[in-house]
Amino acid sequence: MNSIQRIAISVVGVAALACVAGCGTSTKEVDSTTYVPAAAPAQIVVAPPVQVVPPTTTTSTSVDKSRDSSESNIGGTVDSSSSHHSETTTVTPSN
Repeated sequence: MNSIQRIAISVVGVAALACVAGCGTSTKEVDSTTYVPAAAPAQIVVAPPVQVVPPTTTTSTSVDKSRDSSESNIGGTVDSSSSHHSETTTVTPSN
C-alpha cells in the first residue's frame, strides 16, 4: 500500500469515527409555549329600570243625617231616624 492509500483510509476512518461520535450525541431544541388563562370577563350588572308610580287621587264623601223628635208631654211617641252615606273614589292615571 502506498502512502496515498494509507492517507485515504485514515481520512475515511476519521470521518467514519466522527460520524459515529456525532450520531451518539444529540442536541434537542424544545420550544415551549405556556398558556395563561385569560381573566374572567367583567360581569356587568344592569339595574332594572325604576318604575314611576303615578299619583293616586282618593276622594271621600261622607254624609250623616239624623232626625229626632222630642218627647211630648202628652204621652206621644218619640220618632228618631238616622242615615249614613259614604262614597270613596280612587283614580289612578294610566301611563
